[in-house]
Amino acid sequence: MILNPYYMDVLEWTDSMNQFYEIGTGTMQKLRDPEDWQDWAMNLVGDPDEVGRDAPVPYDFDDWREWASLFFLTQDLVG
Repeated sequence: MILNPYYMDVLEWTDSMNQFYEIGTGTMQKLRDPEDWQDWAMNLVGDPDEVGRDAPVPYDFDDWREWASLFFLTQDLVG
């Protein structure tokens, strides 16, 4: 399930996403510095066969919530 980031800060959202994806893949790292959100997001969408199909590229965004909101809308994993 991809969580809507609207009411979360970046650390809350990434922690929630980590909990979900670690169950399936065990590969997500905890985001420790909010400034590094783009690197964290690239790890999330790095495998187009898993999560990242049609995902927006994090480096194309300055605001994490703008990227995460679009990511939320583009993925077929909303639950």
